[in-house]
Parts: sequence; structure tokens; C-alpha cells
Amino acid sequence: MRCTSVFLLLALLSACTDNLPSVDATISPEARAADYPALVPLPDLIARSQTDSTIEVETKRLAARVARLKARARALQGRSIIDGATRLRLINAVKDRPA
Repeated sequence: MRCTSVFLLLALLSACTDNLPSVDATISPEARAADYPALVPLPDLIARSQTDSTIEVETKRLAARVARLKARARALQGRSIIDGATRLRLINAVKDRPA
């Protein structure tokens, strides 16, 4: 009981303080002058959330991207990155280099 009384007394005393930080000073003038956001009726939000599942859309988008990247990797596989003239120049440069 004594702990509860002490806690209650401290809580009441802390409510009397006047040196709390001002929340109004943290709001920028642009935010203060901005219009309130438009309110959308709840049934419209529910209908929109049920028709366009974000997870399904993102899953399809990522699957399509994976397919494109795999096709691109297959096309690049076995292909030379540099042309023949550059390859010969590099081979000759390595041969002429002292070991």
C-alpha cells in the first residue's frame, strides 16, 4: 500500500510541472498551412482493398521480373563480353609481360 501511495504522489506531482517541451514548436509552417487531407468513405476503402490485392500484384510483378532476368541470363550465357580484336590485344599484352 505504501508503494502505491508514493507512486500516486509522484504521479500527481509530475502532472504539476510546467517545463514540458512545446509540441507546437515542432510543426513546420508548411505543415501548419497545409489543407486537411480529403476524407474517403469507409465502404470505398474496403472495396478498393478487396479488389486490388497488393501482395498478389507484387508477386505477379516479381515473378515476371524473375522470368525476364532468367531469359536475359540464358541469352548472355556463353557469349563473349569483349570483341575479338580486344581479346587478341589482351592476350598479346599478357604474353609480352615479364614473369
